[in-house]
Amino acid sequence: MKHVFFIYITIVLLIPTTGTACSMYKLTKNGRTIVGNNEDYFSPNSQFWFETGTKNTFGVMYMGLLNNFAQGAMNESGLVFDGFWEPYLEVKNIDGKLEIPIADAIRNVMQTMTHVEDVKKYLQTINLYSLANGQLVFVDKSGTYLIVEGDEMFMGDESEKTFSNFYYSQIESLGDVKLDYFQKGQNFIHSTETKPTLEYCSNAMQNFAQSRLAPTQYSTIYDLKTLKIRVYLYHDFSEFIELDLKKELKKGNHRTMIAELFPKNSKGYLHYKKYNNPENPVLFLQEYLGDNEITEQEFLNNGFDNVINEIGYEWMNDIKNPNGAIKVFEYGVEIMPNNSNLYDSLGEAHFIKKDWNNAIKNYAKSLFLNPENKNAIKKIAEINQLREMR
Repeated sequence: MKHVFFIYITIVLLIPTTGTACSMYKLTKNGRTIVGNNEDYFSPNSQFWFETGTKNTFGVMYMGLLNNFAQGAMNESGLVFDGFWEPYLEVKNIDGKLEIPIADAIRNVMQTMTHVEDVKKYLQTINLYSLANGQLVFVDKSGTYLIVEGDEMFMGDESEKTFSNFYYSQIESLGDVKLDYFQKGQNFIHSTETKPTLEYCSNAMQNFAQSRLAPTQYSTIYDLKTLKIRVYLYHDFSEFIELDLKKELKKGNHRTMIAELFPKNSKGYLHYKKYNNPENPVLFLQEYLGDNEITEQEFLNNGFDNVINEIGYEWMNDIKNPNGAIKVFEYGVEIMPNNSNLYDSLGEAHFIKKDWNNAIKNYAKSLFLNPENKNAIKKIAEINQLREMR
């Protein structure tokens, strides 16, 4: 049973987790706009995919996880967007708005628009209720940006602007932002001479980067005029690859795992292979936690059961490997043996394998720990019906 919400785990270090954390920095100088972005999450399974344009649409490079939901993008007119997880903020301005999935709205923007003014006009017609826990930021090649919070939209054209997991509408100044990685990046920007180059923006994003349990998995630096993209992997700024959007689009529609673009001996690629090892999909967690003696209550107090759920469901739903998911959930109930939710998830992994005995066993254990678990009751009844039909 998966519950997705923002958690902090302070077992070893403070980490933003399930709602993909990220940082973004844009600078405009001498007619050139450069945008940098860090994507921070547990999973290194990020990909680029390219969709060619038509007579009436732009070609676009998207980036995101295996679920194919775009976390960011750049189109060939020089428009960039990124999405940010945010604390819950009710979206009230929904009456009379168009009911369009946010993913479809973003795709329409990236395929057809060049200026953030047009993006704002379009998104003002959409029901943005799904942004109650998020915001979008768009930047065009003029350097003008648009922040979309749900009810609030802000445009600006300052020469420098930074964005992360906070709402501008909810703070008085950037000093109010209680994110250490964000403040570290801010300090770098304030203490150095701004240069409109990929190198300077890369250095800035290095200072915004994280190296925790949910670290910076990749960083992208965009030149909105030349449409060049510099890419760094796994908060390692010692090497990068560079993409040319125009050249990539000439290859036709295609996609690639970001880690696969890097040398096989790079730190990021080695972590990517370790994370995706079906024989031991929790090795990176075990190494991270080390020999620290952590009680079940400490795990639970800090939301580590949600960490396990996120990873296990990726193995089950996106990697399509229920055996890997089972190993993740088994590790979860080993360190948190009284967690009903994890037993429910383990039952679901066995259910997908059609291993009815182990599915019922774990659903029953979940129900024992939480007699109010309606999902376990439903699944046990469903399994019994399936058995009767055989």
